[in-house]
Amino acid sequence: MRLTPAQRLVLYYMAFEVVYHGKTWFTFEDLKRGTGLAVRTLRAALVSLRKQGYIESYMLPSQGRRLLHRLKIEKLIPEPELQGLYLVDVAGDVLTPDAVSVISRVDVVLYTENVPIKKIEGLAKRLEPYKGEVPEASSVAIVFNSLLDWERVAGLAPRARYICASNALDKAIGVCLTCGDVDLDLRTIRIKSPGADIGNLLDSYDIVGTITVDGCGGRKAELLVLKKRELKSK
Repeated sequence: MRLTPAQRLVLYYMAFEVVYHGKTWFTFEDLKRGTGLAVRTLRAALVSLRKQGYIESYMLPSQGRRLLHRLKIEKLIPEPELQGLYLVDVAGDVLTPDAVSVISRVDVVLYTENVPIKKIEGLAKRLEPYKGEVPEASSVAIVFNSLLDWERVAGLAPRARYICASNALDKAIGVCLTCGDVDLDLRTIRIKSPGADIGNLLDSYDIVGTITVDGCGGRKAELLVLKKRELKSK
């Protein structure tokens, strides 16, 4: 079934509020104010979205049978089931769509004491504090603050997928620039985070400049831009 413009508007508004403001539950008044839809149009959209499984609604008898609506983010972003361990770094102020997707779809979400629980409690299926052990489950996410908790989770990094809720460049590269090495080869341009092997790199690459990027929690990383040295013919 195709979504109407009104239904799409409701979903986009709810998803925006979930991702950028951490909002989980919406009243009818919240949705009316946020979307600008007429009462009749909004009511019809909610009924249809509920039937299609995009949202769920709960009645509060104590408040005059008032309904609260919640977006089912896993329905909005259909992806294969997750497997294994995920480290979700929430040192920044905002959860990225990737972070929201992982937190909402894994079997168990563990969190450290340095993570504001309000950010994630409305998303997780099963939420528990992280006490140093990973439970038996098909998929587990440990939500942590890299600025304060990295030593607690560093031992898990080799067998986990790292989800960085910081910026688009981190997402494009697939690893946080300030938490792990980056080694990209873009034909003649090579970008690498400075490390112990920088001397070996300079044997075959020339430094042509630097790039400063924002990483997790507002930290900055300076990357070297190297160009492969052309071999001179004898």
